[in-house]
Amino acid sequence: MTGATGFIGRHLCQALCALGATVTGASRSGAPSRLPDGVKPLAADLSRSDGGRTVLEQCQPDLVFHLAGQVTASPDRGLVLPMFEANAAATVHLLEAAAARACHRLILVGSSEAPGSDRESGPASPYAASKLVGDIYGQMYHRLYGLPIVSLRLFLTYGPWQQPSKLIPYTILKLLRREAPVLTSGDRVCDVIYVEDVVRGLLKAAVAPAGVLGTRIDLGSGQGVTIRELAERLGKLIGTGVAPVFGGQPARSHEPSTLADVAPARTLLGWVPHWPLDEGLHGTVRWYRQHPEWGGAS
Repeated sequence: MTGATGFIGRHLCQALCALGATVTGASRSGAPSRLPDGVKPLAADLSRSDGGRTVLEQCQPDLVFHLAGQVTASPDRGLVLPMFEANAAATVHLLEAAAARACHRLILVGSSEAPGSDRESGPASPYAASKLVGDIYGQMYHRLYGLPIVSLRLFLTYGPWQQPSKLIPYTILKLLRREAPVLTSGDRVCDVIYVEDVVRGLLKAAVAPAGVLGTRIDLGSGQGVTIRELAERLGKLIGTGVAPVFGGQPARSHEPSTLADVAPARTLLGWVPHWPLDEGLHGTVRWYRQHPEWGGAS
């Protein structure tokens, strides 16, 4: 697995280990301290042309989950090359190595920020563009070279262990400290999905029949909720009486509001979201309360 030290990667590693799988986690540092228990560390830089080959030759996997990458929605032009190298080039290097080894299946994890085939607007950030490029190359490797790929497009995922700078943990941690989270106008509509549901989708994609190969599948709730509503729900759950400040942060231009098309996941994977929003938020708040080292409060 690439991206094993990340938010979703950590949860997926734990699920795979619980199922008895032998899991190798590739990262630039290869530091075992950043990996969940039971995961074998492997140092590899996928942005290098030999990075993908290093990963596959050393661990010889039957199944590859590709979650690695850098994530930021900033439109800063200075991010164009770093995002291209970390996301697009790294994905191509891994695809090429996987095609040379004829691996059993590669799960390519994309982002809802990358435009889907049904949208006419272009990417809203260098990150979104780099994820779109990686997905396009994945489809090419499947169609031209027979690489067994499943492409999953993840929507706004939340839950325990997420970086404190992200929307939901940022809001939770501010409220737990009895500080007002400073947000945008709150009008943007998001499709949010609990991390355990995403892990279920990843696992189902790994074992689904061959008819799933070459498809793009959304993993999201299929339902919209505004940032304002999310913040207000969290405020009620936490109960500190602190009101978020809406409009204190500028909205990012050209940022899309998209909802997952859940029909392909239901048809091809037999997957539907299990955790209702309030239940997922409640569990996430509880986790941050219990882990003050992440900036929470008891």
